[in-house]
Amino acid sequence: MRKTSFLLLLILGITLTSCDPSQGILFTNKGESNVKVKLIINPQVKNDQLDEMKKGDSIVFNLIPHNPEEKEGYIYFGRGRWNDENISKISKSIKSIEIENDNYKIVFKSQQAMHKLLKENYKGIIMKSLNIEIDDNFFN
Repeated sequence: MRKTSFLLLLILGITLTSCDPSQGILFTNKGESNVKVKLIINPQVKNDQLDEMKKGDSIVFNLIPHNPEEKEGYIYFGRGRWNDENISKISKSIKSIEIENDNYKIVFKSQQAMHKLLKENYKGIIMKSLNIEIDDNFFN
């Protein structure tokens, strides 16, 4: 009885703590028109992942609907779980986020606006993910 309880407790402990999920931001075009997502990186805040991906001063994703290979853009931040502290750190590393389709353009300029965008799109209970889905209603 003791061996069974110990073994069950050991397996449960390993299962619940064995690995952290990938930490990243996924931009997905769910609309009918092309979407351009541009993140202008803050040069005064060091972030290795963003610095590695940027071309010039920004990271740009051209998201094309109905094309599985080009309807998503992903920024990988390593292993770990999203929380308020990580979201604040990432939002400070970004100077602005521009999301544009054929008809509209939204620019998130302030740290508060970017933090709110990221926070509103952070979902899940245990394995939290940060997915920004852009559809035609996103701009209204």
